[in-house]
Amino acid sequence: MPIYEYECGSCGTVFDLMVNRSKAKQKPPCASCGSKRTQRIMSGFFGRRASNDGGESGSVGSACAGCTASSCAGCTK
Repeated sequence: MPIYEYECGSCGTVFDLMVNRSKAKQKPPCASCGSKRTQRIMSGFFGRRASNDGGESGSVGSACAGCTASSCAGCTK
């Protein structure tokens, strides 16, 4: 199951949730306040970048590329 990232329109909380693809378009309740005013947002991803030294792992394509957190749930962007 993929992990999707959501943002709450009521309290602004950003949370990630593992969701079955068949239910991906449904709006889950906010993990913080329970509101259904949530929307799926674009998430970063992890990949391997080519470099002269044979490759380097890290976040690719994300504004949070330098982040060292283990989860996006507590991200303050």
